[in-house]
Amino acid sequence: MKTIAELVQTRLPDAADGWPSLRDATRTGIWRYRPSLGLSHDIPEISLGEGDTPIVPLPRWGSAIGLDRAFAKLEYLGPTGSFKDRGAAAVIAVLAGQGFREIVEDSSGNAGAAMAAYAARAGLKARIFVPESAAAAKRAQIGGYGAELVAIQGTREDVAAAAEAAVAADGVAYASHSRHPAFVEGTKTCGLEIAASFASETLDHVVIPVGNGGLLLGIFKAYMELKAAGFSARLPRLHGVQAAVCAPLVTAFDRGSPQPAIVNPRPTVASGVAVARPVRGHEVLAAIRVSGGTVVSVEDDEAQTARFELGRFEGLDLEFTSAIGFAAVGYLRNTGVIRQQEVVVIPATGSGLKDIVV
Repeated sequence: MKTIAELVQTRLPDAADGWPSLRDATRTGIWRYRPSLGLSHDIPEISLGEGDTPIVPLPRWGSAIGLDRAFAKLEYLGPTGSFKDRGAAAVIAVLAGQGFREIVEDSSGNAGAAMAAYAARAGLKARIFVPESAAAAKRAQIGGYGAELVAIQGTREDVAAAAEAAVAADGVAYASHSRHPAFVEGTKTCGLEIAASFASETLDHVVIPVGNGGLLLGIFKAYMELKAAGFSARLPRLHGVQAAVCAPLVTAFDRGSPQPAIVNPRPTVASGVAVARPVRGHEVLAAIRVSGGTVVSVEDDEAQTARFELGRFEGLDLEFTSAIGFAAVGYLRNTGVIRQQEVVVIPATGSGLKDIVV
């Protein structure tokens, strides 16, 4: 598995050629950024049109919490309803190019759905391991893509262990969103889109729900590579958000530790970030510290309130895992970490259709 230092070796087109040089307008999905992706040029381009999600202002919600310029990047508009589509497209393309015909993935739901969909697109067989507690809507979605669903009793780490054991068979690839380096290469495109959208002004903060941290690492990677290529894109402060009952990165950050803390997780409505042992946790902590950001936790009732407020104020339908990012913005504003006039982007990482409230 590559570290951050190894991942940021991709050389982007030189800034002298301008922002358009990062994209290829003849392609679709994340492959529009083929000139900027550190992926072999002989791999197939597997796409369902992921990426290029809109960034929308949040005037009513922002005003309610004391922010003049808050924006949401609507990642839940991806083909399977979450940002995981970006990484899944890259991982499945690489594995298909390597000749694999079957993949295994472990997930709380969204990554499993994305991998199942892109595997189907590529003609690969998929076996997705999920916790028994995974949301019914997510389990149904995975099955709908023709994947074999394997429910495991126990923790998120037990699910990962079961998936790793299943990879022992010849010809089966571990399409891990937490381990495969191509996943972060895919999520990097989100960072490139954000940076391009704010090329003419300063972006101060990006607030991101964090389980394994693939989206945060992708955004960090994008900004590091843009800087190396000479683009005038200043790294915003990156803030990670976790559920209060499963917050190994929050505890580590508060202690000044470079490694995630050992925690005993409890159930949470924000199941997508309920990762007690994030594989790349040390890299996430390093990226946040380099950016000058922080890591905070959110209680379930705060996530629920944020979800309903975004729906009422702005018409956004968020899953609870996504809502914790917005709840954290209120906390960061109240504590002075984010100031009223500063520009804030919150990726809306997953659709509310994943968490049906009745």
